[in-house]
Order: sequence, then structure tokens, then C-alpha cells
Amino acid sequence: MYSSAGKFLALAFLFLGLTAQLSAAQRDDEQSLQGLKNIEVVVKFGRMDGNPEKWHANILLTLEGRAKKKLAEAGVPLYQSTDEAGTAVRPRLIFILSLNSVTTTAPPVRVATQLFQRARLSRDAAKELEVPTWVMYGVGGPMVTPQMVFDVFDGQVDLFIKTYNAANPASSEVSRQTTPDASAQLCDTAGTFAGLSSTRIYVSFRRDQFTDARRVLLEKFVQEAAETKLKEAGIKLTRYTNEEEKTGNARLSLYVKLSEPNVHLWDPPVGVESKFYQTVRLVRDPRKQTEAMTWESYDTGQFVKNDSGKLTLTDEVILDVINRQIDEFIKVFKAANNQR
Repeated sequence: MYSSAGKFLALAFLFLGLTAQLSAAQRDDEQSLQGLKNIEVVVKFGRMDGNPEKWHANILLTLEGRAKKKLAEAGVPLYQSTDEAGTAVRPRLIFILSLNSVTTTAPPVRVATQLFQRARLSRDAAKELEVPTWVMYGVGGPMVTPQMVFDVFDGQVDLFIKTYNAANPASSEVSRQTTPDASAQLCDTAGTFAGLSSTRIYVSFRRDQFTDARRVLLEKFVQEAAETKLKEAGIKLTRYTNEEEKTGNARLSLYVKLSEPNVHLWDPPVGVESKFYQTVRLVRDPRKQTEAMTWESYDTGQFVKNDSGKLTLTDEVILDVINRQIDEFIKVFKAANNQR
């Protein structure tokens, strides 16, 4: 069925229900929290879609105070404005609050949490960047209320505390954190592609109650077509361990989420998340190495009407969105390496 690549174009959870729920990603990165201290807490707005202003005018300050109180009580060492040492490489725990009154393509409440640290590419120590070394998010509904915001937000803070404490038991190295060397100038996202000639690529579709043999076949087709498209663009695919190590374990991950008409999933009909990962070493402690996202992109597609006038999701729409994401990756990759 999918024999022609001419049409061509890691993890997530399906959220159903009416309560606050959590998701965590990059679960191999807990070691990046070991010895972590002097953490700055930041709370900011993401998407704000048509929600009343009367009750959330000061919500950011309220949530920031709430987070700092819970973190401090749990013994997580936070940044104090009087601190002087290490401020150039201070880690930031960022909570991004998004509120939506239209929930056909997004959850009512979403809190994305990212722990940013300065790191250097393991394959090129001259490239220093600030990257999220630990990521998670939580959602809640069926509507936006102050209590739902607090429930989702508190769940995020509690999960970070739990993970941090597991990575830093009483005898941990928090108190003897390695002194970082001199901080270099940060490079931009495009700069992290420079010097690369190859990558791995993984394509995965969200598994849900609508997954069938045909959709599994489509996933396999997309994987093969994506590989072909990269090779035709002059980007080599890494296959072996020694190749992966030389590229800093460069990996492009495409996660495809598909929804069905008249099914409430808080997602668009087609959503494709593209994330590019590389291995990095923390500036504050070069002994610690982890995989971090150094580039990301996101695109969506809509339902179309069939001959009967009913909304449906076609392979052409799915492949078109994925194709745009691959093309965007190729464009950034080649531009950083002066390729046409």
C-alpha cells in the first residue's frame, strides 16, 4: 500500500479523563540532577486562549511562591539573590503555564516543566549551550479553574522533588558540587548542527485505541521514507556504535499523534513533534553526561471532508505534515554545514 516514497512526506502519553495528569520524558537523564544546586525558579505564561483575566492576573507570582515554598521545604537548594558564586552557570527550573478555553486541539490546563543547564556538546566542547536536561508536563480539565491550575502545577513540583531527592540522597554530592570552569559564550541552536554529517532517525506513532494494522504499516512506511529522504539530501544515517559516538549520539525523533473526528483527545487531528537530541556534558560537572534536545519543531494538520461530506483523516494529510517537518530539519542541518 505504501510502496512509493514519492508521497513522503518519544515518548508521550494519551490523556483522557477530567483530572490533572502527569507525563515525564527523557527518563534516562536523572543523573543530570545529581549535585544540582543554586536553582533559579521561573514561572511564565505559554499559550493563553480566551481565558478570563480576573483571577489569573497575579497567578504567576502566586505559583512561583508556591513552588519555591514546596521546593525549599523539601530541601531542594534554590538560588538566592545574594548568591555570587556560580551565577554564570545557574540552572533554571522553568514552569510554562498554558490555558485554553478551546479544547479541541489543546488541554484546558497544561504545565510544561523544563530544567535548563549549561552544557557542552560531547563531540565538540567548544560549543556551549543552555539546554533542557530534564523535561516533564502535566495536563488537566475539563475546564480552566484556579483549583485545576494549582492541582496540575503542584503535581509538577511534586514530581520534580521526588526525582531530585531520588538523585540526591542524604549522602549525595550536592554539598561538594564540582566547581565549573570558565563559562564560554552560548552558541545558537543552528550552531549545534555544525560539523555533523550524519544522524539516526526514529519515527513513532502514538499508540491508542484507534491503532490498527494499517496505521502500523503507515508508521513503517514513514520510517523508511524518512531515511530515504535524509540520504537523498546527503545526510548519512548512523548505524553502528562507533559512528554514533563520533556524532555525539545525534538522533532525530519524530512523534506523530493522530486524532479521530468527534473524539475528544485535546489534540489537533495531526500533530508531529520533531526533536533532535545530542549527548552533552554539564558545564558545572563535566563528569556528568546526558542526552539533551538541541532543536525542536512542531506542525499540525487538519481533517478533510470525504465524498459524503464527513470529516476524515487521510494519509495524504499525515504525510504532508511529516514531510514538512523533515524538510525543515534538512534545511537547518544543511545551512549549518554550508550545504545546498
